[in-house]
Amino acid sequence: MKQLIPHVSGVILAAGKASRMGRDKLSLPFRGLPLLQHVINAARQSCLKDVTVVMPKDSALEQTLDLTGCDVVTATHRDLGQAESLQSGLRNVMDTARACMVMLGDQPLLTSETIDMLVEAYAQQPECWVAPVQEGMRGNPITIPSEWFPKVFELEGDTGARPLLGSPGLALRLVRIHEVGPFIDVDTEQEYQQLLNRYEAKTA
Repeated sequence: MKQLIPHVSGVILAAGKASRMGRDKLSLPFRGLPLLQHVINAARQSCLKDVTVVMPKDSALEQTLDLTGCDVVTATHRDLGQAESLQSGLRNVMDTARACMVMLGDQPLLTSETIDMLVEAYAQQPECWVAPVQEGMRGNPITIPSEWFPKVFELEGDTGARPLLGSPGLALRLVRIHEVGPFIDVDTEQEYQQLLNRYEAKTA
């Protein structure tokens, strides 16, 4: 079935400054691995055609990760915000991808099964953006059809692609996901401690 799925590339955003955390959150340990490694592993084990990881220049974290099979690109102007990081990743895949799934590096409970469900939803309606939803709450990752890539390159500031979701003519498909992965990220010390308390001992 996977060979029938269009070329969907994965881009993992891992170049943020973690200002709310006050330290490099993506290197924090969870189940024996850095937070970011869990997202990388889920993406590699999914039906995504390729995986790009966007990281800061001269990142010490990069030396601690298993990035086998991934492309690593540098967000040279990450101080300009998340939009620049997203665009850095998109440049690496735009020539081949029919769509780009944008993943956050601080969602360690994201699974390859969830990623596959979202890719398959895009394959069914390739004109649509795709996002996970649970009890009315929209989560990440978001899948962007290639027709919208030019609009992504117009974004500025510390924002992902979400501002485009209200654009005229944009069709959004929400996929009901029962797992917690798309709806839990780690922005603060309190959220990290909650992650450890609730999920450290549980299997993925």
